[in-house]
Amino acid sequence: MRLTELLFSLDGRINRAKFWLGTLILAVVSLAATFAIVALVGVSDAAVAFSAAVAFALAYPSYAVMAKRFQDRNKPGTLALLGLAPAYGVNLLYTFGILDPVEPSSLAHALDAIVAVIFLWFIVELGLLKGTHGPNAYGPDPLGVHQADASLR
Repeated sequence: MRLTELLFSLDGRINRAKFWLGTLILAVVSLAATFAIVALVGVSDAAVAFSAAVAFALAYPSYAVMAKRFQDRNKPGTLALLGLAPAYGVNLLYTFGILDPVEPSSLAHALDAIVAVIFLWFIVELGLLKGTHGPNAYGPDPLGVHQADASLR
Protein backbone atom coordinates (compact mmCIF):
# COMPACT_ATOMS: atom_id res chain seq x y z
CA MET A 1 0.00 0.00 0.00
CA ARG A 2 1.34 3.40 -1.00
CA LEU A 3 1.52 6.23 1.50
CA THR A 4 -1.16 8.17 -0.39
CA GLU A 5 -3.53 5.20 -0.12
CA LEU A 6 -2.79 4.83 3.58
CA LEU A 7 -3.51 8.49 4.31
CA PHE A 8 -6.24 9.35 1.81
CA SER A 9 -8.18 6.26 0.73
CA LEU A 10 -11.20 4.98 2.62
CA ASP A 11 -11.21 1.67 0.75
CA GLY A 12 -10.05 -1.63 2.15
CA ARG A 13 -8.35 -2.68 5.32
CA ILE A 14 -5.04 -2.12 7.09
CA ASN A 15 -3.34 -4.17 9.76
CA ARG A 16 -2.11 -2.89 13.12
CA ALA A 17 1.40 -2.14 11.83
CA LYS A 18 0.07 0.11 9.06
CA PHE A 19 -2.28 1.77 11.55
CA TRP A 20 0.63 2.60 13.85
CA LEU A 21 2.73 3.76 10.88
CA GLY A 22 -0.04 6.10 9.69
CA THR A 23 -0.59 7.37 13.23
CA LEU A 24 3.14 7.99 13.68
CA ILE A 25 3.39 9.89 10.39
CA LEU A 26 0.44 12.11 11.30
CA ALA A 27 1.82 12.76 14.80
CA VAL A 28 5.26 13.69 13.43
CA VAL A 29 3.75 16.07 10.87
CA SER A 30 1.58 17.68 13.54
CA LEU A 31 4.41 18.06 16.05
CA ALA A 32 6.90 19.32 13.45
CA ALA A 33 4.47 21.95 12.20
CA THR A 34 3.61 23.05 15.74
CA PHE A 35 7.26 23.28 16.82
CA ALA A 36 8.11 25.19 13.64
CA ILE A 37 5.42 27.81 14.16
CA VAL A 38 6.27 28.22 17.85
CA ALA A 39 9.94 28.66 16.90
CA LEU A 40 8.95 31.36 14.40
CA VAL A 41 6.35 33.34 16.35
CA GLY A 42 6.56 32.01 19.91
CA VAL A 43 3.63 30.87 21.99
CA SER A 44 0.88 33.17 20.82
CA ASP A 45 -2.66 33.27 19.54
CA ALA A 46 -1.23 32.91 16.02
CA ALA A 47 0.61 29.74 17.04
CA VAL A 48 -2.54 28.31 18.62
CA ALA A 49 -4.57 29.11 15.50
CA PHE A 50 -1.89 27.59 13.24
CA SER A 51 -1.75 24.43 15.36
CA ALA A 52 -5.52 24.12 15.15
CA ALA A 53 -5.36 24.61 11.37
CA VAL A 54 -2.75 21.84 11.11
CA ALA A 55 -4.91 19.55 13.24
CA PHE A 56 -7.91 20.17 10.98
CA ALA A 57 -5.78 19.67 7.86
CA LEU A 58 -4.86 16.25 9.25
CA ALA A 59 -8.47 15.35 10.09
CA TYR A 60 -9.18 13.54 6.82
CA PRO A 61 -5.94 11.51 6.79
CA SER A 62 -6.61 10.59 10.44
CA TYR A 63 -10.11 9.51 9.50
CA ALA A 64 -8.83 7.47 6.55
CA VAL A 65 -6.29 5.57 8.67
CA MET A 66 -8.79 4.86 11.45
CA ALA A 67 -11.62 3.96 9.08
CA LYS A 68 -9.54 1.33 7.30
CA ARG A 69 -8.49 -0.13 10.63
CA PHE A 70 -12.10 -0.33 11.85
CA GLN A 71 -12.91 -2.04 8.54
CA ASP A 72 -10.16 -4.57 9.23
CA ARG A 73 -12.06 -5.32 12.46
CA ASN A 74 -15.20 -5.82 10.28
CA LYS A 75 -16.81 -2.66 11.63
CA PRO A 76 -17.92 0.41 9.70
CA GLY A 77 -15.19 2.96 9.11
CA THR A 78 -17.56 5.71 10.14
CA LEU A 79 -16.97 4.62 13.76
CA ALA A 80 -13.79 6.71 13.51
CA LEU A 81 -16.04 9.76 13.68
CA LEU A 82 -16.99 8.78 17.25
CA GLY A 83 -13.45 9.67 18.26
CA LEU A 84 -12.63 12.44 15.86
CA ALA A 85 -15.76 14.57 16.33
CA PRO A 86 -15.43 14.96 20.12
CA ALA A 87 -11.65 15.49 19.94
CA TYR A 88 -11.93 18.16 17.26
CA GLY A 89 -14.92 19.72 18.99
CA VAL A 90 -12.97 20.13 22.23
CA ASN A 91 -9.99 21.42 20.22
CA LEU A 92 -12.22 24.13 18.76
CA LEU A 93 -13.54 25.08 22.20
CA TYR A 94 -9.97 25.60 23.41
CA THR A 95 -8.86 27.36 20.21
CA PHE A 96 -11.64 29.93 20.37
CA GLY A 97 -11.18 30.51 24.09
CA ILE A 98 -14.50 28.99 25.12
CA LEU A 99 -12.57 26.59 27.34
CA ASP A 100 -9.52 27.81 29.24
CA PRO A 101 -6.55 25.40 29.27
CA VAL A 102 -4.81 27.37 32.03
CA GLU A 103 -7.73 27.32 34.47
CA PRO A 104 -10.00 24.54 33.19
CA SER A 105 -13.60 24.45 34.32
CA SER A 106 -15.52 21.36 35.40
CA LEU A 107 -16.93 21.24 31.87
CA ALA A 108 -13.42 21.24 30.39
CA HIS A 109 -12.39 18.41 32.71
CA ALA A 110 -15.50 16.41 31.80
CA LEU A 111 -15.00 16.89 28.06
CA ASP A 112 -11.31 16.04 28.32
CA ALA A 113 -12.22 12.88 30.26
CA ILE A 114 -14.71 11.82 27.57
CA VAL A 115 -12.10 12.34 24.84
CA ALA A 116 -9.53 10.40 26.91
CA VAL A 117 -11.89 7.42 27.36
CA ILE A 118 -12.60 7.35 23.62
CA PHE A 119 -8.87 7.65 22.92
CA LEU A 120 -8.17 4.62 25.15
CA TRP A 121 -10.92 2.65 23.41
CA PHE A 122 -9.36 3.50 20.04
CA ILE A 123 -5.90 2.43 21.22
CA VAL A 124 -7.25 -0.97 22.23
CA GLU A 125 -9.68 -1.42 19.33
CA LEU A 126 -7.45 -0.15 16.53
CA GLY A 127 -3.93 -0.51 17.83
CA LEU A 128 -3.96 -3.71 19.86
CA LEU A 129 -6.74 -6.06 18.77
CA LYS A 130 -6.27 -8.28 15.73
CA GLY A 131 -8.26 -7.73 12.58
CA THR A 132 -10.74 -10.16 11.08
CA HIS A 133 -8.97 -13.29 9.83
CA GLY A 134 -9.54 -13.79 6.13
CA PRO A 135 -11.70 -11.66 3.86
CA ASN A 136 -14.55 -9.61 5.25
CA ALA A 137 -17.12 -7.17 3.88
CA TYR A 138 -14.41 -4.53 3.41
CA GLY A 139 -11.87 -6.56 1.48
CA PRO A 140 -9.19 -9.22 1.71
CA ASP A 141 -7.13 -9.79 4.85
CA PRO A 142 -4.25 -7.29 4.77
CA LEU A 143 -1.99 -9.98 6.24
CA GLY A 144 -3.00 -12.40 3.48
CA VAL A 145 -4.64 -15.77 3.97
CA HIS A 146 -2.61 -18.82 3.16
CA GLN A 147 -4.30 -21.37 0.93
CA ALA A 148 -3.88 -24.03 3.63
CA ASP A 149 -5.76 -21.84 6.12
CA ALA A 150 -8.60 -21.29 3.66
CA SER A 151 -8.94 -25.01 2.93
CA LEU A 152 -9.29 -25.83 6.64
CA ARG A 153 -12.50 -23.82 6.99
